[in-house]
Amino acid sequence: MIRQCPRATPEVSAENDQVDVQAIQSLRKALRSRSDLLRLTVNDLLILYRAIHAVTYQPDPTLLAELKRHVRAAPKQQAFRVALEAVSQKTHASILIPVDASLRSPRDRLYPMTFEVPLDELDLLSLHGQVLDALSAYNHGQEDRDALYERFDQLQRQYLATLAGFGAVLNKAKEIAISGESASVGVIKLLAHMPTPLQRLLDQIPGRFETLNDLIKGREVFSNVGAVAPTSTLLRFTTAKDDNDQKTLVWGVLTDAAGIMHISLRDFRPHVGLLEQIGQRELAVRIGQDYLNAYVRGFNAFISDLHWITLASRESRPKLEETP
Repeated sequence: MIRQCPRATPEVSAENDQVDVQAIQSLRKALRSRSDLLRLTVNDLLILYRAIHAVTYQPDPTLLAELKRHVRAAPKQQAFRVALEAVSQKTHASILIPVDASLRSPRDRLYPMTFEVPLDELDLLSLHGQVLDALSAYNHGQEDRDALYERFDQLQRQYLATLAGFGAVLNKAKEIAISGESASVGVIKLLAHMPTPLQRLLDQIPGRFETLNDLIKGREVFSNVGAVAPTSTLLRFTTAKDDNDQKTLVWGVLTDAAGIMHISLRDFRPHVGLLEQIGQRELAVRIGQDYLNAYVRGFNAFISDLHWITLASRESRPKLEETP
């Protein structure tokens, strides 16, 4: 009977505390100085870059070479092949974000909100590259500088307007979630009034249909408890997930009393259990840690780029030329 009982999904975890919090606050101040519509929160920026990271992640070259070497040495070993596919995969992130429900319904504590950043619709990645190229061309160009600046200025305005639009969409989604009217909350309320056997049956349906699962439950959890009280001694935060096997990554964020942001990542992707079965758990741990480290490095670079773009103007050219 014990063997027939459901088992916990194998997982590994990783942590990182290298986020440049001061740079985030400087960027937010710069954005607000440009427009009242650019009131992106710290969590907004973290979620935005998580979506970017999901489709741009490049594994550490040494780790990638090791996985390829394992695949060549043991072509019939599924674990290494699945792990290589995991680090090579580029898919959009459907994120479940817990939202504080205490103001509306204290007994509910949290409302789940599923959100997928519309990267393609916003053309954000392309815009980011274009505006950086235009700014670099203006900073280093010697001829027809008015035309170069006009090109940058147009792209800068378009890019910042796109960020404002993203912030507005995410803020509206949060308002709906806080009111208890999101799709995820609606499904939970619907199931709560049904007989237990029917609850179990209906609860399994999203997992069998990817689009429906992404809409209702998401594939990841991104939980940010924010900054703790100045007198708090909390330093780490690891969040939970539901029993949905489609959840593959669980992110937990906490900023301690010293202003250091701690990010934890629980990795439930299929390769974890497969590697564990063949005695390669340490490799699974390294894969998860590399994924988190790449997120933090990329996020810091993204914040730096945004700050540079936001402050750029004709008058700031001499200072900008010193920026690497």
